[in-house]
Amino acid sequence: MTKKASLWGLIFLVAASLVWLMPAPSTAGAPSPKTSAVLKAGGGAVGGIGYMVMTGMSNTVRKAYPRIDVTVVPGGWVGNLYRVNSGELDIGSTTVAMCSLASQKVAPFEKPMPQVRSMYGTQDRLYYFAIVRKDAPVNSLAELFAKKVPLKLCTIQKGTTTELMWRNVFNSQGVTWEDLEQWGGKMNFVAWGDAVNLVKDNHADGILAVGVRKMGWVMDLTNSREMKILKWDDNLFKILNKKFGFDTDAIPGGTYPGIKDAVECPTDSGEVIVNANIPDDVVTAILTALADNAAAHSKYHKALANFTAAGMAKNIKLPLHPAAKKFYQERGIQLPK
Repeated sequence: MTKKASLWGLIFLVAASLVWLMPAPSTAGAPSPKTSAVLKAGGGAVGGIGYMVMTGMSNTVRKAYPRIDVTVVPGGWVGNLYRVNSGELDIGSTTVAMCSLASQKVAPFEKPMPQVRSMYGTQDRLYYFAIVRKDAPVNSLAELFAKKVPLKLCTIQKGTTTELMWRNVFNSQGVTWEDLEQWGGKMNFVAWGDAVNLVKDNHADGILAVGVRKMGWVMDLTNSREMKILKWDDNLFKILNKKFGFDTDAIPGGTYPGIKDAVECPTDSGEVIVNANIPDDVVTAILTALADNAAAHSKYHKALANFTAAGMAKNIKLPLHPAAKKFYQERGIQLPK
């Protein structure tokens, strides 16, 4: 054997010894790939944001843990809290604002919900904005309330999260839907498409909306009529932040045809809740799948574009499931304040 061969042999033996002595990567606390469960998750209306967010979660989890089957069914951001509490749903899509109301035990959540736990935040942004005809004699919500402007407005059906939150906005200023009608205005409770048609046909002046920054029905409306978005004042921002946990963000100028200026709006975000009896390993597996595949998950739907592992627990309003709290602590993910 040559000296060169002997040297290479020695190097190989040393390297092999080092590999043998190195500890195997730790999997302590990681859920087994064989973790299994059959779960029912409540989204929103089929095709809506809540439904799509839950479907994205289901797909991401199934790829990482094939034995966890999450079936997404229609639901609502108010009703999902009740259905998760009763055990009818294992998981539910709702919002930070709804969870804030539930934590305060105020309408429509006067009764405690002892079986509801938070799991993660979806980190989407849902903008609340009032879009009205450009020639409407009002430029801000504060002006609408102060001058009692008799606008004919639309929002979606009573009892929905959208109607509930807009009703709270008006109530915070001592105004009810009935007051608006006493001013000579009107509230129409209709689907978004019907609201657009009412404005196009001059049967309504504007729409009290909520949704992602850029929505198809708003594009349809602004391509057909000259519109503007009413400004919010600092007092309303403070009230909504304190009561509902709303943040603020701007709809940039140019997002919609004819609306050149950016408008700051209150923003809500999604919060995914889970029944307290769901096993720890299942909750951990769901969170592991989402955190480890955050980049891919964020591409599932435009509402999830801001999703990151680091932000999964940032703005949670209800108590975390114990397994979720442990997961975030072990991952070094910031817990809600």
